[in-house]
Amino acid sequence: MEVKTCKTCEKQFLNNGAKSYCRICSKKWHAEKERRQKEADDQKWQEENKRNQALFEKKISGYSLINMKDIVPHANTLYIIGNGFDLMHRVPSSYYSFRDSLGKRNSLRETLEIALTAEDIWADFENSLGSLNLDLMGRRHNIDMWLNDFGFYDDEDAGAAEFYMAVEAAANPIINLVNELQPAFRRWVNSLEIGTDDRPLSDLISSDGKVLDFNYTEFVETLYCVHDVCYIHGNRKKKGKLILGHRPGVESVFHERERKPQSYCQAVIDVAQDNVFDLIGQYDEELTKDSQEIINNHQAFFNGLADIDQIIVIGHSISRVDWDYFIEIKKRTENANWYFGIFGLNDLKNMEELIHTLGIKEYSIFRTDEIWTRANRVDSAKPRTPSKSKSRVFKCNDTVVTVNEVYDLLIDGKYELVLPNSVKKVVFIGDYILITIDDLDGSILLFKRLEKSWTFVDRLESFEHQSLINRRLNHVYYEGNAITFVFNNRVRKYDLNSGKMVVNQQLRDAKSKEYTGIDIMMRLVGR
Repeated sequence: MEVKTCKTCEKQFLNNGAKSYCRICSKKWHAEKERRQKEADDQKWQEENKRNQALFEKKISGYSLINMKDIVPHANTLYIIGNGFDLMHRVPSSYYSFRDSLGKRNSLRETLEIALTAEDIWADFENSLGSLNLDLMGRRHNIDMWLNDFGFYDDEDAGAAEFYMAVEAAANPIINLVNELQPAFRRWVNSLEIGTDDRPLSDLISSDGKVLDFNYTEFVETLYCVHDVCYIHGNRKKKGKLILGHRPGVESVFHERERKPQSYCQAVIDVAQDNVFDLIGQYDEELTKDSQEIINNHQAFFNGLADIDQIIVIGHSISRVDWDYFIEIKKRTENANWYFGIFGLNDLKNMEELIHTLGIKEYSIFRTDEIWTRANRVDSAKPRTPSKSKSRVFKCNDTVVTVNEVYDLLIDGKYELVLPNSVKKVVFIGDYILITIDDLDGSILLFKRLEKSWTFVDRLESFEHQSLINRRLNHVYYEGNAITFVFNNRVRKYDLNSGKMVVNQQLRDAKSKEYTGIDIMMRLVGR
């Protein structure tokens, strides 16, 4: 990295490329670009929505529509409700809202948008979970790189541990996805609240009826006093996993090709690639919605549908991902009349495919896109939570490090430098300051005291995907003018006067050896 002067604000900044502008000015430029892009996207969406609405009006005009008020609710009614039910009660429950709840720089969101190949993963999130980017994780070049990074080729004693660490690193995107998605999704679901006092379905929903609820919220109970509810994919008020995923078979075959390796390395990569795909397949099962197993787990509810003579679908997109449940209901209620609440073109197309596939003869359609509710009034008298300060201060003896606007670093009020990424940790060790920044490599910036001033030395030399390798980090020892990083089977030592790596040694069971100096692992990494 080199120190340059920003052409816009004229502040000094760290640059690891050919950029001429500091991170703060670049951020402002990108924010303006993003604003313009959002305006263009909104305009494009409005035009597309206008076309779809015109097509919807044309297609739905071919049906003899009924008024929702003409449907007579009674105890032998089954209601099938989906996310549209929550949305019409102004619950911010779309998958776009889930995306926004994660934040723009959230690691799970970044993993989802990298590891899934669907054009817009949030438009049909569950089906998108089946569009895994196998090329990203299973590319031979990447696997070869991981084998090299973990020292499989370097050491004659390298064996299964290094091999499987490389396999796990290659499959890391889906591993992170599976491990992080469920808790993040539950936190978001638990935060959902109703945003209206209106009850637009009071004349449609009978409290004595049965409900097959595809939502994770309990609002059909609290709003309309229905008690016989089957939360087919889980309920946030109960313990257990919230079922979220794609249909089985979306990515059922990961690798089916014969290979003829020409060398030992090629043979190793072949075996590693197979292991990567096997690992991806195992984790993909966690993202797969096994509808038949779910139906078996709720057999008592489906067995109780024998007396149902009318079925009302409302707020459900009738997507293929849930067709198995509709098929099961059709088996149990052959003589029932179906009523489909249709919101838009997608609902109508899915409904047409469903009734053709299931052979549903007795059905009627009513529109739900005209249902309107008033938002709850925001209490303006409620005190606002004060915004958090954008400055962070770190102190050690007489040295003060201040970070303004996330990137703007100021040491002792004199030395100012705009960093390329936000600051995670500031560690004071003697006449040195180590700063970890939030980038893909887990970079560590080195600063040194020169008499009464400070200067930037360099970034400690890192490697591609250093942040993943750091998971094998066990100790960080500081002694004199050197710092030593001890991984499971590797030792790296840096000269703090230059920031250069002076030792990079493959060492079996390095973590268990004896080292001199002070272990600052917890201060630097914080775990």
